Amino acid sequence: MILSKPTIQRYLENGSISVRPASGAGSIRPFGIRIHLSDEILRPRSKVIDLGDPAQMDDLYERESIAESPLVLEPGDFVLGATVEAFKVDPHLACKLDGRSTLARLGLMIHCTADTIDNNTGSHRAVVLELKNISSFTMKIPFGYGIGMLTFFRGSEPVDPEDEQSQYDDQLKVTGPNLAFPAPLLGREYLVQS
Repeated sequence: MILSKPTIQRYLENGSISVRPASGAGSIRPFGIRIHLSDEILRPRSKVIDLGDPAQMDDLYERESIAESPLVLEPGDFVLGATVEAFKVDPHLACKLDGRSTLARLGLMIHCTADTIDNNTGSHRAVVLELKNISSFTMKIPFGYGIGMLTFFRGSEPVDPEDEQSQYDDQLKVTGPNLAFPAPLLGREYLVQS
């Protein structure tokens, strides 16, 4: 079940949803909370990435500030950003990241694939944004711009804190991929059809 504005407001008041800094009343939408672009981005460096070798994952991105001048996304550009807001929710809730229709109509994607946000019941975490300009426009996006919305869903049962992955605990700014964290790898024996 997706939470609506009255429930979100009630959960903000009782602490089931916690946002730092606190969202203003105008940021609470009928079915979510508006999120805003933080003041730093990570721009990928040009290099070959071997996902089978996490040791070579250092120095993938150049950190840039957009506090004084806007983020410039040329057609085809991809960067990582983060939300100004950091969220923490009760174990029976999960969040989903949604882009804004207005920005989508301009060709701006704010997440490439990972729109479900979990593992944020133990600490506040900013949401990392995967920003991609798929249009022919050059876009300038200022720090603090309302870039998307977080919606909240109630799970069938509360999650066990032991099941939470810790690779992005206390993530309060834009953070690159943690490929050193053990990822599930299917062995060749499972890939061969009998």
